[in-house]
Amino acid sequence: MKKILFSLLLGAGAYSASAQEVVITAKMDKMPNDTLVTLIEPYTGEWDSVRVVNHSFTLKSSMKKGGSIYILMIGNQGEKCGTILYLEEGKVHITGKGPYFDNATYKGDTWVKEWQEMMALTSPDRKEVKQQAELGEKISKAMKVGDEEAADKYSKEYAAITAKVQKSYRDWIAKHPNSGVSAYATTVFFNGTKEYDEVAALLGEHAIATRIMQRRLNPGKIDPAPVGFKFGEPGEAQGALGKVKVGDMAPAFSVPDANGKMVSLADFKGRYVFLDFWASWCGPCKPQIPYLKAANDKFKDKNFSMIAVSLDSKKEAWMNAVEKHGINWTNVSSLKGWSDETIAAYGANYIPFNVLIGPDGKILGMGLYGEDVEKKLAEIIK
Repeated sequence: MKKILFSLLLGAGAYSASAQEVVITAKMDKMPNDTLVTLIEPYTGEWDSVRVVNHSFTLKSSMKKGGSIYILMIGNQGEKCGTILYLEEGKVHITGKGPYFDNATYKGDTWVKEWQEMMALTSPDRKEVKQQAELGEKISKAMKVGDEEAADKYSKEYAAITAKVQKSYRDWIAKHPNSGVSAYATTVFFNGTKEYDEVAALLGEHAIATRIMQRRLNPGKIDPAPVGFKFGEPGEAQGALGKVKVGDMAPAFSVPDANGKMVSLADFKGRYVFLDFWASWCGPCKPQIPYLKAANDKFKDKNFSMIAVSLDSKKEAWMNAVEKHGINWTNVSSLKGWSDETIAAYGANYIPFNVLIGPDGKILGMGLYGEDVEKKLAEIIK
């Protein structure tokens, strides 16, 4: 497999001595001939490719490390041309009427069916998932007008529906303990939560042997540090990456807000700063927002500030996402996408990515997700 640099964080990976090869075949009525089809392991950037012939393709890829999450792309026209798949040794056949994966049908080994079930369970069109999003918007609107009573009411409803959604994931895992898809669900939906150990204990031998779980259990040994996949903003080059670590002085930056006013790290001297890199098109960024809201609400009056640096290139998309998700802390963006100098200075080639900076300007933490955000802040801010 060739290796290239990409950017989007998906939490997954693993090892299996018996796994050998996956065979992906596809027949799409309007799939453009001679188009390059690329299969990418988004955590490491490993890839294989083949070209479309007679609106069809057959792509084979090594599965010696076991099951993992991949992105399959037809051409390079942004998010519409790609789909996310769980793959392991075996076969999957894709059929459809369009040029891309909308309304496509997937058939093959058992794990193909299991992945479709998980996609249905997590779909934004699912009633409970849609209720989550609606309640999140209600909380945001209530907070904006200072209606604490309504915000508290909606927050309780949000917590209840979230618990219901999480239970559905857990129940699915319990019914499919040996599925590689269960390994994926465990690392994505429970990683960083207090339930993680309980859910991980449900997994069977095959699930644990996946590249996904082995990467989680043995960081840096199964695969190197993630590079991820740059998805949603094609055609933009990222500048040379800096290298920062805990204990370093945080790189200075100056980025405009929505009104064009420059916001600098120096403006927050003497305060704790949580610097969060995200984008409106970044799917994995969205589950982090409720945790960031909770942390901001708890610590915003304790010498603490949050700064959200968007990697959007379109202002309208950025502003709509800020409003939709109720991101009511400092928002800035150069509107340069991945060519943004700030994320390059901090050495990140994936999002969501974050850095916690102390009052003296030194980096106190990096890569804090889920409940770990509030936990880390509670340790250092008294």
